[in-house]
Amino acid sequence: MPFAPPPRTRGEPTGAPFRRAAHFPQETYAMTQEIRPKKVAAWVLTGADGRDLDQQLAAVDACGSHATGRVARNQLLAALGLGQPAPTGDEVLLFGCYRPFSTPYIVKDVVALFKRLGVSHTWLPAEDCCGLPLVHQAGQRRAEVEAKIRGWLAANAAKAAAKGGKRQVFCCSGCAHVALANYQQGEGLPGVYVSDALLDALEAAGRRLAVPPVTVAYFEGCHTSTRSQYPTTRFDWGRYRRFLDGVDGLTVIDLPANKCCKTQAGGIMAAAKETGAAALVCACSGCNPGLRAAGEGVLPVWSYPELLRRCLDGDVAV
Repeated sequence: MPFAPPPRTRGEPTGAPFRRAAHFPQETYAMTQEIRPKKVAAWVLTGADGRDLDQQLAAVDACGSHATGRVARNQLLAALGLGQPAPTGDEVLLFGCYRPFSTPYIVKDVVALFKRLGVSHTWLPAEDCCGLPLVHQAGQRRAEVEAKIRGWLAANAAKAAAKGGKRQVFCCSGCAHVALANYQQGEGLPGVYVSDALLDALEAAGRRLAVPPVTVAYFEGCHTSTRSQYPTTRFDWGRYRRFLDGVDGLTVIDLPANKCCKTQAGGIMAAAKETGAAALVCACSGCNPGLRAAGEGVLPVWSYPELLRRCLDGDVAV
């Protein structure tokens, strides 16, 4: 039988019966408010990330969200179009706690470059923190924090080895510094900074890069955060810079690395602008967010992976 609303009373506007609750049986209304136990949906369990309800309630009280960084990270990687990590790979990417959020363009470019160059790669769906921000806060508890860090690094290395990895590739310069400072030759899986892995892949492929004539300013990075805690750890920054001299059509103007990206980003961008360069290239992933923010409306800022991708594409238009 077709549904028909109760008749309208004199003076009542059209449609009012649908808005009146009186014509719904009281027991029906009560039933709609009842929460019935049922099987928890898979997406809810994914968001819970192994925590019970009380733990999630506490998380909302503490930081405003029930989601863990791990869940948010994996959803962001999916939104970037990276898909699922391969079951195995020679190069195991470690993105770090911050890179997917503060520099998602680096993560996306690195994966795209590896795919384009035919590099066997994968990444970890769950990483442990490198601990660098905690080292900065440790003070007299440094030894305690370092012991925890060694455990986290070992866990990451073991997960990378389980995926068939030959080495770990750190997209975050901070993570790479901590890992290299704690690595003992012959123990666990070795690691490299992402720029080394990308240049290794380009050289193995025999790719000579060329771009339409363009001038860029180059800022290696200030290294203030990492060297204050790990002063003896070094990457091959000279290699990253020398490689650019071999790119046909690319002119590089070096900026001094004597300004901090966190406190003097505006000064770095002003110096880059004065060179007349089309863009500023920064080889340190940690310096990128501050420089990009300071460069808004001033000068484009490219990460090192972005420059390599642009060189492969032959596209340096700004």
